[in-house]
Amino acid sequence: MTTYDKSKIMREAHRMRKVEGFTMSQALKLAWGKAKRSEFYLIIKVRSPRIVNIDYSDPMIQASLCNYYANNTYNGD
Repeated sequence: MTTYDKSKIMREAHRMRKVEGFTMSQALKLAWGKAKRSEFYLIIKVRSPRIVNIDYSDPMIQASLCNYYANNTYNGD
């Protein structure tokens, strides 16, 4: 899905309306058309990979998990 920077598009439409004398409707149509042709108006989201490296063979983690679940009661998880 493509996401556009609506703030830039609206600023361009207002500029067209003020400077070039278009109506707001015409300016918005032209600004959206320009946005769809140009990468300048795109919002690019970069997601970093979620990396979780837990070594459960570590004796400290094993001891803490055993102690946590050793009381045989509900712990809220």
